[in-house]
Amino acid sequence: MPRYFFHVREGSSFHRDDEGQELPDAEAARQEAVNAVREMLGEKLLHGGSLNHRTIEIADETGHVVDEVNSRDVLFHKGGFRSYSDDVTHSAPVNRPPR
Repeated sequence: MPRYFFHVREGSSFHRDDEGQELPDAEAARQEAVNAVREMLGEKLLHGGSLNHRTIEIADETGHVVDEVNSRDVLFHKGGFRSYSDDVTHSAPVNRPPR
């Protein structure tokens, strides 16, 4: 199974993933990167910080960058907030007026 590396770029900082992860293909690596960005954005919301300056570069075993996932792509789609079918907030209570 191929190994993919998830290097994180935030502004001028670059954090190299030296361990990587074995995944079936580049699409699975992209989904893993999207999930990682979603988790990172949640941490930023909880603890403060900019939400839109992070990119994960997905590299294959040769070091070639096969894809990039940035926080804007994870947050927005066609001018609105992006939603995900696995979003746990779908089961959260909706703001309803008190009875």
